Amino acid sequence: MNVVFCLYLIPHFELHSSISILKTLKMAIANPLDPRYKIVEASEADMDEIMRVCQLAFGSDEIWQLAFKACDTEDIHSWLMEHLVPRWNMPDIITYKCQEVSSGKIVAWTALQFPWTQNPKKGDAVMTKELKEEALDHSLPPQPEGCFEPGLVEFFNCLGGANDLGYDPETEYHRKGTMVHPDFQKQGLGSALTQRTNDTADKLGSSKTWAPARSTSIKMFRNMGFLDIGEVDGHLERFGVPRKGSITYIVRRDA
Repeated sequence: MNVVFCLYLIPHFELHSSISILKTLKMAIANPLDPRYKIVEASEADMDEIMRVCQLAFGSDEIWQLAFKACDTEDIHSWLMEHLVPRWNMPDIITYKCQEVSSGKIVAWTALQFPWTQNPKKGDAVMTKELKEEALDHSLPPQPEGCFEPGLVEFFNCLGGANDLGYDPETEYHRKGTMVHPDFQKQGLGSALTQRTNDTADKLGSSKTWAPARSTSIKMFRNMGFLDIGEVDGHLERFGVPRKGSITYIVRRDA
């Protein structure tokens, strides 16, 4: 029995959901996770190691270089732990870590912000009015010593680019970074993490997932079902940054 005939047998009101499931299955088959690795939910105790992977993975990015090139590595790490991690630890975000099975080392990660109408961490952890206000506060945090402020501004502009293109945190998902350790790149780990978050969004029934994508990851997102919605152009040529480094693509997957 072929797929088309199976779909013919499905009641019309279930058709859209069934097509989404078939797409998810097709992508999962095309992007299997290497058995040397496993993907599980991260805990707050993992965030130190996760941020170190972030520094290594994003360290060659043009915007990162512009903002943090003159900063001490440990100062950057402390800054990430103080000013980014608290947002990642809020009740609406789940971070997924990809671990090397043999060593337990975190080699890649991604984070998914859930719609505020959901409660992904269960229990009493919910996005209160105060937490929502904090999450929506886009003021620039204090800078680490040596930071180049225009680069830091563009760093946050690219992270929040979906806000100007219709993203609704109450009802839609948002990817909060996808980082693969340089020693473990080109093994499909970014695709496997994306498949995990796609599966989660499909299972819970949200129609849209947003993500910012740099030039190094845009092909992967497009291959995983995301469509280009817009761009954030930092016009960083004025600082000597190559043209492609000025562009952050804002993509969206409609399940």
